[in-house]
Amino acid sequence: MILAIETSAEPASLALTTPSGEVITRTFRNENQVNVPLADELAQLLEHADGTITTILVGAGPGSYSGARVGLATAEALGISYQSPVITLPSVFGINTTGAYALVGDARRGAYFLITPASPEPQIFDPQDFASAVAELPADTQLISFEPSDKLPLTEQDKEKIQIIPSTAADLITHWGALSPEEQSLLNTQANEIIYLRPPNITKAKSPF
Repeated sequence: MILAIETSAEPASLALTTPSGEVITRTFRNENQVNVPLADELAQLLEHADGTITTILVGAGPGSYSGARVGLATAEALGISYQSPVITLPSVFGINTTGAYALVGDARRGAYFLITPASPEPQIFDPQDFASAVAELPADTQLISFEPSDKLPLTEQDKEKIQIIPSTAADLITHWGALSPEEQSLLNTQANEIIYLRPPNITKAKSPF
């Protein structure tokens, strides 16, 4: 059985595969205290787990950094309990769409990001370079965002192309299942990290003197 946790997205979601191949899902609001509904929803979902979970997947973002950290911490605790490997996946792989697509969004502090499934490491741009990078994407590339795109520094034509599609736990499971055993094994050896788009500490500490 595979458990997936996606708490970097809105709405947050959980998914669990069953021995029969069914995928049970639950969704809930990803609010400031995401750990509160997460605990309740997870407890109900795990009633179907029959005491066995072979793999735990976690959406690593980008998205709600606090939400993703709560999701990963929860997954690591469950990994110890169930003696299961915990694997983080970029949330770009949890998007349910077809064809070529790129995930775009606001990285805050005057920066913007672009991610594609082929290159899941976020590319960070200033406003002008971001607009140029989006304009240079192949014409058939679908633009996707996790949040409203009205404030993105893009042409109105490019903004109109953007669709709001969240990453979901169920689609993380679908992506995982499509990987080869070799790819799964490689991911299992990598450190679990949340995707953070900007350095968290940019303000110098005040001198105590």
